[in-house]
Amino acid sequence: MTTLTPKTPAELAEIVQHAHETNAVIVPQGGGTHQSIGNPIAANGREIITINMRGLNRVIEYEPNDMVIGVEAGMTFAELDAIVRPNGQMLPLDVPLPERCTIGGALAVAADGPRRLGYGTLRDLILGAHVVEASGRISKAGGMTVKNVSGYDMMKLYHGSYGTLSIITRANFKLLPRPRAAATLRMGFDSLAAAFKLVDALQASQFTPAAVELICDTKHNGVSLTTQIEVAVLTDGLPDAVARHERDIPALAKGLGSTTWTVLHGNQHDTFWAYVADLNQVADLQPDKLALKLACLPSQLGDALALAQKLAAQHALTLTLNARAINGVAYLRARGANANLQAFHTALLAQHPRLVVTGAPEALRGKLAIWGNDVRGRDIMQRIKHEFDPQRLLNPGRFVV
Repeated sequence: MTTLTPKTPAELAEIVQHAHETNAVIVPQGGGTHQSIGNPIAANGREIITINMRGLNRVIEYEPNDMVIGVEAGMTFAELDAIVRPNGQMLPLDVPLPERCTIGGALAVAADGPRRLGYGTLRDLILGAHVVEASGRISKAGGMTVKNVSGYDMMKLYHGSYGTLSIITRANFKLLPRPRAAATLRMGFDSLAAAFKLVDALQASQFTPAAVELICDTKHNGVSLTTQIEVAVLTDGLPDAVARHERDIPALAKGLGSTTWTVLHGNQHDTFWAYVADLNQVADLQPDKLALKLACLPSQLGDALALAQKLAAQHALTLTLNARAINGVAYLRARGANANLQAFHTALLAQHPRLVVTGAPEALRGKLAIWGNDVRGRDIMQRIKHEFDPQRLLNPGRFVV
């Protein structure tokens, strides 16, 4: 296996063109924070060339007055934030391990964060992208403004393609102003059912939180939770609106069975949400843990998590989880013996066939349906893969096609 670190898109294009001519496999890699997601690379005896994208980490274009920025894909989220923060701006995505996670990597795996409720994902924020195709050709889609797309919106196709269609070298984003005020409202509950009463009430209300995160975890990175089950609400924006959320949401929670509640500001607020963002990281997963991503209708999430807790208990596993409660997306981490982890996964997959494995003990990786049993649009994805990469040079076997 060879590892190369190109410094320019032209250098990357030359590497990919050589791989195209020699039928070598290309494995793009950023900060390595999501490499455990997906199947092992199916090289089938071909040479494997790993591309370290961290050499492509420059700001290409930044217009603070227009609130747009174009950066190379190897830049980390922490580096980008340090550039735009002095101008009171932000790219509102809270990825795990932002000091390591790169822009291109997050786009490739469709990473999300707690604030997807209020701000969306990178799919909603990207304006344009430059890529190197499997043949080595450099191409681009979109631009630096919102109204610049005619024809196919290719950026959306690259988002969540796991490096199987092209290698992203640059991404352009619209930025947002940093909120004038922000607060965290943490409310503890004795059961999932009670916690979801608050989630349902928030969804039906006129409140506008930026994040509503349900957490079942005892302690992580020095942040202690007040109870085993907690609903954390992030409110930000104008000071009066934040103050209303601070006043009325804890009162609502108390009426729905909350046993504890607290409000965080400043550094405590920032530290807490950094902890939440890191909960679903899989870069440093313990060898006896199984990490899963479960997505369903928001109205079904409470029952899905209750089932997961029941199955974990039946198989003598320790289960922690966090969920974007109003979005219907949950991240589960089960810990125990491999045989029990496999049985737990099989039982949960039977009820949720689109369950995705994001990290697993090495001995189990070949025994689990990594992408679930119900992959929608597989035929279309296979046709797109063949059109973009007929030689199957880019991350072959990692994704569903």
